[in-house]
Amino acid sequence: MTAANASYPRILSDRPTWALRGARNGAVAGLAMAMVMMMLGLFDQGFFAAPSSIWAFWAGPAAYHPRELDISALLGAMGHMMNSIVLGIAFAFVVTRIIGPRSTSGSIAAGMAFSLLALAVMWLVVLPLGANGNIVKGSAAIWIWVMGHAAFGAVGGLLSRRWR
Repeated sequence: MTAANASYPRILSDRPTWALRGARNGAVAGLAMAMVMMMLGLFDQGFFAAPSSIWAFWAGPAAYHPRELDISALLGAMGHMMNSIVLGIAFAFVVTRIIGPRSTSGSIAAGMAFSLLALAVMWLVVLPLGANGNIVKGSAAIWIWVMGHAAFGAVGGLLSRRWR
């Protein structure tokens, strides 16, 4: 810090906190998950099925357009990224405060376990609570959901180890 700006308070340190790292890592891992799910969606309901179903969970069946880039897909993608950031922060807490894996492979395994647990909670608890949960469940085969969440966890776990 130079003398010219020494009197200004630091809002963010040079080394981000675990929560900021988690938000950043969650955002990047969320992009990886979206890429996997959307590419695999081409072999199932459609390229935009996953993000469109996220918005349709809230807005209803009329908002589900698995093969169209429209407002439903864009709003669903925004919701997905917000969820990814929140889960990235939660994973950062678990990694830094609870389990603290000591290797890259341990961090990747922890990330994948965390993300597959998040999928199980979503599938078994969250989706049944909503009237439109079956839209999300039907938007892709379960193996696509597993692959997407595994990608989120692997990338999130790797980044938690590499981007400190």
